[in-house]
Amino acid sequence: MTDRERRPLNGLSARIRAGLALGVVGLLCVTGTYAYWTDTVPVSGTTISAGTLDLKVNGQDSLPSYTDLSLTSMVPGESTAAVLTVKNSGTVDLTYYATSTASSDLGSALSVKVTADSSTGGTARVKTCPGSTLTTSGSSFGGNLVGTESNPRKLSSGSTETLCVQASLPASAPSSLQGATSNVTLTFKASQVTS
Repeated sequence: MTDRERRPLNGLSARIRAGLALGVVGLLCVTGTYAYWTDTVPVSGTTISAGTLDLKVNGQDSLPSYTDLSLTSMVPGESTAAVLTVKNSGTVDLTYYATSTASSDLGSALSVKVTADSSTGGTARVKTCPGSTLTTSGSSFGGNLVGTESNPRKLSSGSTETLCVQASLPASAPSSLQGATSNVTLTFKASQVTS
């Protein structure tokens, strides 16, 4: 090959030679393949289920005809008492408290005592809850009965506790209450235990 025939390659500008070199390198990169090892690890079998919150009183979700605390023709000095069983039938721990309402002046005149007794004491017209009054329990109908919203009672899943509720008409009750009737409603409210 003569100098003249070689010259056209030597006569190429540096830019053109650099561009050709990059093209060759780029071509090698595009056409080259690399093998990577891979691995997969399946993780399965996880089950997540929601818990249940289920407070029952005397085994029921509602007691629309609860008469164990009823007493007719009550006079000053008499009392009535009944035991309620509170159960956490759910799968999560809960807290609860109970409130009460009573209609008429008779309802607000009754004095209330709540204990943890599992049975009542006394006789038919003077039934009592013989144990000690529970802390944070009310002393009359028309407010908190046991526990409070800010200081509730705790029940773990499957646990039960008994509450004995006593209502008494004080000896000092006025004569204006003669013939009065009061309807009493107890309301139990439960919440999940937060972490």
